[in-house]
Amino acid sequence: MTKEKTIEQLLSAFYEGHTTPEEELILYHYLSDDAVGEPYHADRILVKALYDSDRMPLPEGMTDRLDSALTKHIQQTDKRRLYSKTKTLYIRLMSAAAIVLLCVGVFFFTDRPSKSPLIADTFTNPKDAAVAAEQALLLVSSKLNQGLAPYEKFKKTIIKTDEIIKENLNIN
Repeated sequence: MTKEKTIEQLLSAFYEGHTTPEEELILYHYLSDDAVGEPYHADRILVKALYDSDRMPLPEGMTDRLDSALTKHIQQTDKRRLYSKTKTLYIRLMSAAAIVLLCVGVFFFTDRPSKSPLIADTFTNPKDAAVAAEQALLLVSSKLNQGLAPYEKFKKTIIKTDEIIKENLNIN
């Protein structure tokens, strides 16, 4: 295998994150050479920037600023967790209290069955009862007929439309 093919494979593995430190060092030494061609120009800049960064000095106070920022972030995260736990506990307690109140309300405020029968005769004379039942049935029948009257008109219109469609289909 030629050196260029090996470098191509190493670059591919490097960009996928599958190279070892030794392989990355091989890439660094190869790409550091000024004789490397134009196709590797972008790779050369990237690899040199990554490996030459060890020689770059950090700005003054950078580690202190990073340390304080991380500490502040950790403290805020801890506060959020504590708030979240407190909120969850509060919601659970309120839910339990609501269930207890619901059970107490159902127990004390529901109607208990009375000793009187639920169904009682309203008529003492059977003839009067039959007349009242007949009147109730007539009232229901008349209301039902009133409700069905518009449907009858609609039904006639549908039948006419059906006939027209059938005639047109038979003509064609």
